[in-house]
Amino acid sequence: MEKLLKVLLLKDQWLIATIEEIDEVTFGDPDCILINPMVIDNGQLKNWIPFSTKNECVVRSSDIITFVDPSSELLALYQKTTPELLIE
Repeated sequence: MEKLLKVLLLKDQWLIATIEEIDEVTFGDPDCILINPMVIDNGQLKNWIPFSTKNECVVRSSDIITFVDPSSELLALYQKTTPELLIE
C-alpha cells in the first residue's frame, strides 16, 4: 500500500499526516489510516490525538474535504516535530 504525506482539511481542521488507504472495506466504514497526524494551528503543529499513546487513527475518506502536498517549510517543521518519522 502506498503511503502519502499530505495536508488535509478534515471538517474544520487542517492536518498534516501520512495517509494509508485500507483496501476492501464496507462502504461507510473508515478506509484511511492517518499516521502521526498533527493539527496545523497558527504556524505550529500540535498532536491531533494527544490523549492516546497511539500515533495512528482511522477515518473515512468521505470526511476529508480536500488534501494537498505540504510546502517545503511545513514539511521541514513536520520532520522536526516528529523526528522518529521517516518520510518515504
